[in-house]
Amino acid sequence: MKKLLLIDTFNFLHRAYHALPQSFRSPQGEPVNAVYGVASMLINVLDQIKPDYAVAALDGMKPTFRVEDFTGYKAHRTPMEEDLSGQIPKVFELFDAFGIPYYVVDGYEADDVIGTLATSYASEDLQVVIVSNDRDLWQLVNGNVVIMMPSTNGKVEWMGKKEVEARLGFSSTLVPDYKGLRGDPSDNIPGVHGVGEKTAVKLITEFGSIEEIYKNIEKVEPVSLREKLINNAEEAVMSKKLATIITDVPITIDLNSCIHNPDGKEKIGEVLKKYNFKSLLKRLGLDETSENPGVPDGQMGLF
Repeated sequence: MKKLLLIDTFNFLHRAYHALPQSFRSPQGEPVNAVYGVASMLINVLDQIKPDYAVAALDGMKPTFRVEDFTGYKAHRTPMEEDLSGQIPKVFELFDAFGIPYYVVDGYEADDVIGTLATSYASEDLQVVIVSNDRDLWQLVNGNVVIMMPSTNGKVEWMGKKEVEARLGFSSTLVPDYKGLRGDPSDNIPGVHGVGEKTAVKLITEFGSIEEIYKNIEKVEPVSLREKLINNAEEAVMSKKLATIITDVPITIDLNSCIHNPDGKEKIGEVLKKYNFKSLLKRLGLDETSENPGVPDGQMGLF
């Protein structure tokens, strides 16, 4: 079976930026800790998965429909730091060197781009592998879509249908319903006031989707819980919509333009040398004499 790798770019960009020291800079004195982390991640992931095709997805710059529906969506998040935003063009340069096309669709998040591509291309002949630590993406998991979650200790956790259900207690398709009930503080999604994790799982296990819960609202016990659901019905439906990944983003790609070439190391080497990433050059067999400059012991396992 062939494999299509979908990369949640900003997920790794943020993790790298906050995990690696900001003192890690290029020969020109510019911060490159996030670039280093993404480069290291790409080397590891590509080596482990050996994809036939690879695509990187990014958030669009314009506000999404989620903000239009709920102005509080992600409103608590602070603007991206200048030292991080300044590294984004360098990450694009990195993807170009690795031969990985990147896609941005204004008005949509990277999750929506990933969801659309996963839904469009996953089949019995093509397995989609999503690389991300974002649990929102678990809702996309099915028989032909799996998620690779790198951990801080260098190990990898694979999430398929069985793993998601074992972890959550319900099907991956019901993740938006769970968030509609429970809410999601990280995205400022309200959910139903007074409904916690255990109650949300209990309701989903007993009734299924939010729509089914409200169809059977008279069966919900205790009465106090029923009243919470009735009083917050609008919030529950809205929260589910906010948490649902869009799978029909207006984007079309030609897989032939996304073929991964594992032998294209020359361009990669040029970029790594430009930023003095000597340890990465050594890992690729492009510089056998250099040592790793400036990265603290124990950090390499993050990526």
